[in-house]
Amino acid sequence: MTAPQARTQQFESHTVVVTGANGAIGAAAVEAFVNQGASVFAVDRDTPREANNGRDSVTSIQIDITDIDAVAALAGEIVAQTGRLDCWVNNAGMLRRSPAIDITAEAWDLTMGVNLRGAFFAAQAAARVMIKIGQGTIINVSSYAGLKGRPNCADYAVSKAGISHLTSCLAVEWGPLGLRVNAIAPGYIETPMSSWMRSSSEVYDEYMSRTPSRRLGTPEEIASAMVYLASDASSYVNGHTLVVDGGISLA
Repeated sequence: MTAPQARTQQFESHTVVVTGANGAIGAAAVEAFVNQGASVFAVDRDTPREANNGRDSVTSIQIDITDIDAVAALAGEIVAQTGRLDCWVNNAGMLRRSPAIDITAEAWDLTMGVNLRGAFFAAQAAARVMIKIGQGTIINVSSYAGLKGRPNCADYAVSKAGISHLTSCLAVEWGPLGLRVNAIAPGYIETPMSSWMRSSSEVYDEYMSRTPSRRLGTPEEIASAMVYLASDASSYVNGHTLVVDGGISLA
């Protein structure tokens, strides 16, 4: 179990957007930024989680990340409402495991549309308002699968490899304008997306035997990395993909 993150006010008066906020990692990110004093816009394509309702520091927004116009409008509305946009976390994503030989064009396009195209245009929307403000941080979510070849997820892995390279491209282009763009590459995290690992004890034990930390990560550990990349503690970190995978990409 991961200890609850201590409450501080390092992001007091800051505005943070988290997409994919209904997922396990997204929900942990919302909670982590709230605990640090931020006002959070929790964005998801589905009905907002009940946990977000009634909290003054959390505004739940129902938008599909692939709706480029809606995402662009949201970025503008947030700045009009709050006067700032400090951090945008591109956490929304999808994974449908399939052998590469069976991936259809429709499945490929859907994965790329959500994971890569959606993330790029959301980052663009955030950057357009952040550049006017003169500062801001964008955090993209890549994956261990985007760094090392993995079976049964070619479309997902390629989209996440694209996220890591996109991150470096945006950092180079937008860094001189006051923005920082970084990414996090989670390994196997205890979320519904990794539930396939629990299909048998043999499958689970095999993956854990190749993970130096010998366990799955937690959503809270990924959220803590997001808080770090959004904070002044990482003020000279730009264009980097922070791998949070228990060491499996090295094994």
